[in-house]
Amino acid sequence: MSLRPSTPRSMLEAAQKIAPTLRSRSDEIEAARRLPDDLARSLAEQGFYRMWVPTTLGGLEMPLAPSLEVFEVLAQADPSVAWCVAIAVSSTLALPHLPEATAAAIFDRPDRIIAGVYAPKGRADSCEGGFRVSGRWPFGSGTQNADWILAGSRFFRDGQPVVDKGGNPRTHMVVVPADRVEFLDTWHVTGLAGTGSTDFKMEDVLVSEAYISGWNPVPVCEAPLYRIPQLSLLAVGFGAIALGLGRSALSELVALAGAKTATGQSAPLAQRRDFQSDLARAEVSLRAARSLYYECAEALWDAATRDAAGIDERASLRLATLYAVETGAEVARTAYGLGGASSVYLTSRLQRLFRDSHVITQHVQVRPDLYSVIGSHLSGEPKGTEML
Repeated sequence: MSLRPSTPRSMLEAAQKIAPTLRSRSDEIEAARRLPDDLARSLAEQGFYRMWVPTTLGGLEMPLAPSLEVFEVLAQADPSVAWCVAIAVSSTLALPHLPEATAAAIFDRPDRIIAGVYAPKGRADSCEGGFRVSGRWPFGSGTQNADWILAGSRFFRDGQPVVDKGGNPRTHMVVVPADRVEFLDTWHVTGLAGTGSTDFKMEDVLVSEAYISGWNPVPVCEAPLYRIPQLSLLAVGFGAIALGLGRSALSELVALAGAKTATGQSAPLAQRRDFQSDLARAEVSLRAARSLYYECAEALWDAATRDAAGIDERASLRLATLYAVETGAEVARTAYGLGGASSVYLTSRLQRLFRDSHVITQHVQVRPDLYSVIGSHLSGEPKGTEML
């Protein structure tokens, strides 16, 4: 299958070009509680899902900051779309940790979609030919559109956990065709409804060792992107989505303010000094969070190009990501509040952005207690820093 050549600049332009379509279909996406198949396929054909796939497999191997800008632009149009793209893009990071032949078989076309759940919610029991995998995985964002499903699992042999050299239980992601998975109708939520983050399950599915990411160490591509831990890259995209969402909320608010005169007031909302002050404060908060976020992303990438993406750079970017997520939610809340009674209607994008933003804050990878983990590193008393 031949797709248009893609570069960081062309991918950003593609995001800007498709944004009006995403915006026009946002109600449809929300009502469906997942991405429509034709939309997901269009995104795949334009290259969005292969931004972090190695070039040896036909991917783009894009640098970090331009990738995040793509997520941000998509989020301005529809946060659910941006979320599904970000999750699928980070899911492709499993490919370099598979045997070359397996990775090539999985990503045999440039429009393949891979999605899944890193959390080890499954159980894999050793058997002839590999492992038998069973389990149920929540929060399978975008999995209903995927060709291949990742499922984090714990591994057992003769009923006992398989352990690594340090004596710790081994957990890995198995990769299975989507038709081996049963999707459950569990995604009835307050926000990010269009992500289709439903539960899925497997029962006694045979998976060979060749389809277990990282089971047998393989030479990983030396490109900077793959020197950054997968867990760090999984979390970082949420900051870009929150920033794009916050920008969309302020744009909606400004458009509303020029036309709205609140009950009991004589001037449009946009002319009131209290509104102008609150708008300016929200604007500077969003700009500051965005500046820090991209500064830290560039610093981590620079370190990765020197093969030195250490914990200092990773902690800084995780801290900036936490701040971006919190700021995006706060800006959305401010915009919702300043919009007054107009914000409460389901036809208002302000209420949807408010709901979406606060679902992002609930994700385990950007939960508030991670501040203490980062703080433990900053104070020289590291605790739980493997999360970074």
